[in-house]
Amino acid sequence: MTSAPDAQNRTLHLQAGLDRKLAWEEGDSVRYVVAELSASGASVERVDTPALNLSLAIDISGSMRGEKIVAAKQAALAVAETLGPRDRLSIIAFAGTAELCLDTLTMDEAGRMAAATAIRALHSSGQTNLFDGWMMAAERVALGMAQSPQASHRVLLLSDGKTNQGKTDRTEIAQHVGALLERGVVTSALGIGNGYDEELLGAIAEAGGGNLHDAAEANEIGAVALGELQAGRAALVERVSLRLSVPANVRAEVVGPWSHVAVPGAIEVMAGSIMPERTRKIVFRLYCSSGAPGASILLGLTANGTSPEGDALIEAAPVEVDLRLASSHENNAQPRNMARSLAVVEAWQADAIRRAVRMNRDGERDAATYYIQRELGLMEFYARNVPGTETLIDELILVQRRVNENWGERIRKEMSNTVRKRSRGEAELSFRMRPTISDQFR
Repeated sequence: MTSAPDAQNRTLHLQAGLDRKLAWEEGDSVRYVVAELSASGASVERVDTPALNLSLAIDISGSMRGEKIVAAKQAALAVAETLGPRDRLSIIAFAGTAELCLDTLTMDEAGRMAAATAIRALHSSGQTNLFDGWMMAAERVALGMAQSPQASHRVLLLSDGKTNQGKTDRTEIAQHVGALLERGVVTSALGIGNGYDEELLGAIAEAGGGNLHDAAEANEIGAVALGELQAGRAALVERVSLRLSVPANVRAEVVGPWSHVAVPGAIEVMAGSIMPERTRKIVFRLYCSSGAPGASILLGLTANGTSPEGDALIEAAPVEVDLRLASSHENNAQPRNMARSLAVVEAWQADAIRRAVRMNRDGERDAATYYIQRELGLMEFYARNVPGTETLIDELILVQRRVNENWGERIRKEMSNTVRKRSRGEAELSFRMRPTISDQFR
């Protein structure tokens, strides 16, 4: 349901079900819930697209010197030219400290001229204080809410390096980003080149309800930045949160790259923005305890978000899922839902490959080999006879064979980006044809 007319009759849809509906009465069964989130209502072609209250946080540290800073400035200029008099723009440049270059100006002709002057004055030098840059950008957006309450409030963070000044702890930074999201500020991030920290930027984008994008080359920055801007306008529902409630005798965890918080009896997942004709699939792994045959384990799912034009609450109809305990014979003979099982393997593979990338980078390559061998054995058994999983398994086999090598950073970035976007249902905004995981090792 919606709570205000500015939601434009948008509807948030929640569907959920189990990969298998029965679990063994003796316990130790592992089952999966797959939740699907989509939205309908206002058309992406509508004239009254939401106004944007946007802040660009641009890394101008020494590593951005040369074509990167030139391309970032060109992208910022293109963003300013795309905005109109209903929109507001702030620009923050950060190196060792953060500097306010443009403060929430309306993007009429005078505003765009002021933005162009500020952007052209940027030059690279110094260290990387990413947190202060993001924080100043988010604060300007938050302050701009009073002037443009009926707008989509967003930060786009552009960086090519690792933060080495100010706050650097990934978990602490993500908590701050999540707190600003609760106030209505959505954060997306664009990683440039091979040196950025995709785990930090990924945590920021996930906690911020936004997206993480990768620009391998400087000439990709503009296309990706403009694509993110267009996506912000096209979103049907923002800041979507999904909650799974479980009884005390079930342990649940999220599978895949989603920011989440475990609270007593429930897991809350930040699902981000829902785009037209796109579905977010979120997978939960359930560890089931023993019980009497025929006993039911009742699971509840709820979801809500907000309209891009402000804080109009949009709620999905709640869903209940019933997992029943059964005898060994009945449990073993049951069918499975193939579409949900495929979603499980996609999310599971994403987790496995992202961890393998991290271990390869950290030099833990023997441990990575053992880890992937174990996950591969379990995944192959689960995926047997599930259509569509063959390529996913083949990719993991290839990773297992090569994870003991010292991969280059571009390989690590491409692999992380591929599985993240695939499992989160996000569009690739770069014009460059992305290599597959198999292509990485050719």
